[in-house]
Amino acid sequence: MKLFSSRRYRTGRVHFVLLFFVSLLGTLLGGELLFRDSVVGGIFSTIINIGLDPQRTELVVALLMTAGAALIGALLGRRKSGAVVGVGIVFWFGYLANFIHVEQQPLRDPGGLLEPLVASALVNTSVTMMALALLVAFIGSAVGSALAEVLLDPFYDLLQGAWRFLARRRFAWQKTFPLAANGMADVSRTDRIFKRVGQWLGVFGIVGLLFLANTAGDLFTFGPDVGLHTVPVIHAAAPGLPIHGTLVSSSLVSAALNGQRKPFLIYLPPSYNTSQGRAKHYPVLYLLHGSPGKDIDWTTGGKAVESADTLIDTGAMPEMILVLPDGNGRLGATSEWADSFDHRQLIETYVTRDLVHYVDQHYRTIPTAAHRAIGGLSMGGFGAMNIAVHHPDVFGTVISLGGYYFAEGAIWSHNIAYMQKNSPALTLPKNKAAWKLHIYLGAATKDQPYYKDTVNFMHQLSKLHIPYQFDLQTGYHSWRVWQVQMYNAMRWLKW
Repeated sequence: MKLFSSRRYRTGRVHFVLLFFVSLLGTLLGGELLFRDSVVGGIFSTIINIGLDPQRTELVVALLMTAGAALIGALLGRRKSGAVVGVGIVFWFGYLANFIHVEQQPLRDPGGLLEPLVASALVNTSVTMMALALLVAFIGSAVGSALAEVLLDPFYDLLQGAWRFLARRRFAWQKTFPLAANGMADVSRTDRIFKRVGQWLGVFGIVGLLFLANTAGDLFTFGPDVGLHTVPVIHAAAPGLPIHGTLVSSSLVSAALNGQRKPFLIYLPPSYNTSQGRAKHYPVLYLLHGSPGKDIDWTTGGKAVESADTLIDTGAMPEMILVLPDGNGRLGATSEWADSFDHRQLIETYVTRDLVHYVDQHYRTIPTAAHRAIGGLSMGGFGAMNIAVHHPDVFGTVISLGGYYFAEGAIWSHNIAYMQKNSPALTLPKNKAAWKLHIYLGAATKDQPYYKDTVNFMHQLSKLHIPYQFDLQTGYHSWRVWQVQMYNAMRWLKW
């Protein structure tokens, strides 16, 4: 009787292996179908139109396609493990291998200097993306298994019932030899062990993948290529000076924000902490992040510190201090870098009064508008222009990259008059003191509506005979564009 029990046990294992490979092959087939240009192209265009750049869009599309492949595999074979293994293969050939190949090609900064690849960073990013793909595969395969229960189980049960009926007719003699109780117990015990082991492997697998993918946020915030290349090899511009500046994390208590402590980063140029620079004072550039964003954005995504080091070393830019504030509201709400209509969130006042005063008091700055600039990207581009137009006595230069020039958002409480007061396109013509601003505008050819907004604002500047510098790059609303434009803008700055 144990012989028959063993035979059923082996049949069960064969059944499991067979379905595993059905899931695996189904996932591979699904990947082959979903990664075709006819499928990917439409989804890619849709996401691009939402506002993502090509690098992040390619990653998002690849993850969606791998999830779809896992769903197909689990739907056909009912084995999540087979679908997950298949997804690893699909994601590698569908996206990751090409990404690694592209990143291994030589990359140069906007000045033409080679930015060496950090191999360990490429490995870490690749592992993070693969872990993310496998997590997505678990979700896709779970959906596929659930669909299989609804769509395919009735047919499976029908076939299984027919098979059992035929088996009973063919092997009627087995009815006279009932299975031994201990044989069934052995099979049941073995099945339970395998099931428990599989469950715990799944638990550890998910936990491990979550740990490996815990830094995936930067892939979608800045792009999958962020941090993969280091600064160009540079040499000190003068004997005895350091090659790089110093990035310091600091904070201040803001009276404008009712005692809230606000963090900011500050870049001190190479000579700042040397004996040669102790008596020297420096111009200051304030850089505002977009939404969503935080104070580290310009260092992580914009490479502002790397650009400053390179431009200072090559003599293309004088030494300066960079201030990178945090512009989020108390609850992380979008601030537009402005004073809200209800006066509960006075971010503009914080920047122009508290932050500027604190930096001038605690660091060796040249405390004049002629030696103080403000810049930003997207929401930060709007905020920089709005603040500069309101306070030309504080900032003499403004840089707006991918910005807009009419107030939008919830902080204005839909008050038309207040929104008009905070729309640079409307306030600049009325404030002749702001006509002396040195203005740098940046836009990208495929970045809508910001490209159109910038062109319209330039037309207005031309009518007012206000000079400006325009930097047009081929691309989207992306860090790759802003890296180049900020590099060019810092080289353009003339104190």
